[in-house]
Amino acid sequence: MAIVDTLYLAIACLLVPVFAEYAKIRKNAEKAFNWIAIGGVSFILATAFGVSFWTTIGAETVTTYGGLIFEFVGWVFVLIGALLAIVEIIKK
Repeated sequence: MAIVDTLYLAIACLLVPVFAEYAKIRKNAEKAFNWIAIGGVSFILATAFGVSFWTTIGAETVTTYGGLIFEFVGWVFVLIGALLAIVEIIKK
């Protein structure tokens, strides 16, 4: 995924709890929205690997694998958060 796309995804994940609070559904599944926000922070870290100093010193493999690892972790957090939100909101 491109760096800009990952950054847009991070911003979207960080805005999900804000809009859920505005819609008054966050209180039903607060833990789930926290997972989604954590995924957003992980996407920011993946983006930071893509634009970090590692590329200037010739360690592109660190940026590649670091970005991929944190993108994967971010997707896992967002998936867990989305599934928890679905279960908690349907339960209520």
